[in-house]
Amino acid sequence: MDVIAYIGNAVIQTAVVVGVIVLVVTAYRVFMPNMKYRKAKKEIFAFVKEHKTKCTGNNRFVVTEESLQFSFREYDKQIILNVWLDLINEHVIVMDPEDQVWCIR
Repeated sequence: MDVIAYIGNAVIQTAVVVGVIVLVVTAYRVFMPNMKYRKAKKEIFAFVKEHKTKCTGNNRFVVTEESLQFSFREYDKQIILNVWLDLINEHVIVMDPEDQVWCIR
């Protein structure tokens, strides 16, 4: 009887440990990209707003996915694309009517 109880306790303990490991790995994979995205968005919006203050008159600052990827190499393409789309959706950057380029005016 003691052997069966010992095996039962070992199985339960193993299941709990495996469950906790799975939970931690899943949480890491879900929340880590979101944290990187929020950090990238904050940094890129600050970068664009800083350059916006330097644009006067007919000056413009062209903002493309490639320029952001070059300036922020620590972030992957998907994060840069999502932040670039946020810049467009929030009207931080606009399309220049003359040559159809996204820029800050």
